[in-house]
Amino acid sequence: MISPQRLRCIVVDDELVARELIEKYVARIPFLELIGVSDTAIDALFQIRQLQPDLVLLDIEMPGITGFELLKLLPSNRPAIIMITADPSYALEGYEQEVTDYLMKPVSFERFLRAVNKVAVVSTDTAGAANEAVLEKIKSASEVKSDQHNFLLLKENKKLIKVDPHEIHFIEGMKDYLKLHWSDRISVINMTMSKLEEVLSKTLFLRVNRSYIVNKDAILEIEGNEITTRNGKKVPIGVTYRSNVLASLHKNRV
Repeated sequence: MISPQRLRCIVVDDELVARELIEKYVARIPFLELIGVSDTAIDALFQIRQLQPDLVLLDIEMPGITGFELLKLLPSNRPAIIMITADPSYALEGYEQEVTDYLMKPVSFERFLRAVNKVAVVSTDTAGAANEAVLEKIKSASEVKSDQHNFLLLKENKKLIKVDPHEIHFIEGMKDYLKLHWSDRISVINMTMSKLEEVLSKTLFLRVNRSYIVNKDAILEIEGNEITTRNGKKVPIGVTYRSNVLASLHKNRV
């Protein structure tokens, strides 16, 4: 179980330079506590069983057994996993293994911060007020900075598509999948609305209905309880969402 105060983590990477960089990042974040470091998956397996960390920062390509092979040896109640690799071809397998995040080397501090914050947010329901304030402050800082740099890798059928969130006009939730509406096409991805909402920037996207999330920059006009986007599509505003939608957009009103 994740500690409500700090996330106890282990860094696993056979490259000394990469390992030391992640260790420095961990030291800069108040809610992380480094309890173990390993340069092989075999040693990491022993440490995970002995120390029971909340989070494992795991490289993929290592001597002996790989990071993914290590995951198969862990119990179902394994710690949160953030994969760190120089090879983007493993992203689909990472998605299927349900890792918390997948980071590409060289990892920037802002991107690392956003990844570990996903794990930290899980513990805020039981954390003290002081810890919640720290998490919120770090989360806000990471969102503002990372908006300019990050893309998403989303699963469409049997392939991964690279998505720039700024190009999405709105997202429509269906029963078992989502539709991403662009200016000239629609992409269908296998993901829940709540899961995608977790990784989308709160400064860019706005939930306007139980089944719709809209890119604020794509809003052309609002009339009554209906939004018209720049690609001419109509998106309904839910009754319970209307006040939040208007409040979120009010600061730009002149």
